[in-house]
Amino acid sequence: MQFNEIIEKGKQVKATIAVCKSNDESVIKSVVKAIKETNVNFILFDEEPQDELIRSFNLSATEFKRIHIVQTRDEQHTVSECVNSVTTGEADLIMKGIISTSTLLKEILNDKYQLKTSNRMSHVALFNVPEYHKMLAISDVAMNIAPNTEEKIEITSNLIDTLHILGIEKPNIAVLSAIENVNPKMQSSVDAHAVVSHFKNMSTDVMIEGPIAFDAAINKQASIIKNIDSNISGNVDGLIVPQIESGNILYKSLVYLSHADVASIIIGAKIPIILTSRSDNSRDKFHSICSALMLI
Repeated sequence: MQFNEIIEKGKQVKATIAVCKSNDESVIKSVVKAIKETNVNFILFDEEPQDELIRSFNLSATEFKRIHIVQTRDEQHTVSECVNSVTTGEADLIMKGIISTSTLLKEILNDKYQLKTSNRMSHVALFNVPEYHKMLAISDVAMNIAPNTEEKIEITSNLIDTLHILGIEKPNIAVLSAIENVNPKMQSSVDAHAVVSHFKNMSTDVMIEGPIAFDAAINKQASIIKNIDSNISGNVDGLIVPQIESGNILYKSLVYLSHADVASIIIGAKIPIILTSRSDNSRDKFHSICSALMLI
């Protein structure tokens, strides 16, 4: 599966997206691009006036009608009204604007909205890396800080389910550590072994290996040189990182050094949540919109 295939398929999905705290040029650029290239409508929530910024992009009258602007009283009102729009059926998805992740997710997890499920919520980043031959998914780089073994199993299950929905019938998953053997002094290797054992005993719809280092996972020649017997080396679809720090560093390394395109989504709630970094450019925010549309 290629990253661009996901984007093109997402463009065909009809939906309404509620954007939380949308009064930002990069956010509005991604909204305008989506209006012009997809079937999506938007509800924009912000306490600051947005009309002038939106009109500066020269939308046609027909295009402008696909944007509903809601001016709120303050940030808390912005967040609550945005999340509530999904509960009432006005919107199908929530997109993070210029607001902290913790503030938005805290509201989404409020019991009154009934958006929680029995699943753990986790973050999935989808990458188009110029040096890699297909889409690469990484989890969790933005939500679960230091997951234990059971939590990593849930994160891995979320990633597998996401890749299945995106059309990858039997994804290759690498559970990362710094080594390929279990070392009790390196908890990530212990966790990786436990995660892999769980899925090998429970599932036939995934090929999963770990512990495995990033180089051996992503490059077949590296695994040959290191004499690692791997069925997925050089052909992984997804990576499970040890904890948020390593995942965040990997994410930003791919974006800023490899110039990768990226889409970022929170899964595990009743709806996917478009959750990009505030520093992501408008192109990557647009990619996140299209990718999330594939998951509703």
